[in-house]
Amino acid sequence: MKYIKEILVLVLLFLIIIGFFPRQASACSCAIPESVKDELNRKTAVFSGKVIKMKDVNRLSYIKSSGDPIKVLFDVNESWKGIDTSQVIVSAARSSASCGYEFELNKEYLVYAYGEIDNLETGICERTALLTAAGEDLEILGKGIEPTVKVDLQDELGNSNVILSFTIIVILLLIGFIFRKRMKKS
Repeated sequence: MKYIKEILVLVLLFLIIIGFFPRQASACSCAIPESVKDELNRKTAVFSGKVIKMKDVNRLSYIKSSGDPIKVLFDVNESWKGIDTSQVIVSAARSSASCGYEFELNKEYLVYAYGEIDNLETGICERTALLTAAGEDLEILGKGIEPTVKVDLQDELGNSNVILSFTIIVILLLIGFIFRKRMKKS
């Protein structure tokens, strides 16, 4: 009985000490990635390209989440599946904490994307990687196909807020000018 009490005290002390040294937790947990061939079969699109523009969909939102979507515009270099256009837009969560992929402007990537062709998504649980780190995948994939359809999707990521703001400013200036003219006449 004496030993049981001592063991219980030691276990309790051990549990208390462990509580003082918590381990880092991650919100995103990925399964072991499938092989390149399996991913090529499962994904909607597989291509390499350079990030030329990014749009934070909730950029002006007061409350932001690591899962908020970021739209990324790529200039496509090669395609192995699903892409025949010179540019494509892919969405990813804002942060890797929510399994998103944190793309950087002017860097080239090998992208494995899923979803509808006009609403592609990717993340860190896919085989998406910097092109410089995707040598093994590129070797297995072989030579890709260059895009055959030239498109310009820059406007789809939009400067609509800039255009809208500019239009409102011009209209306000015109109203102010007309109002001033009328005030001078009377």
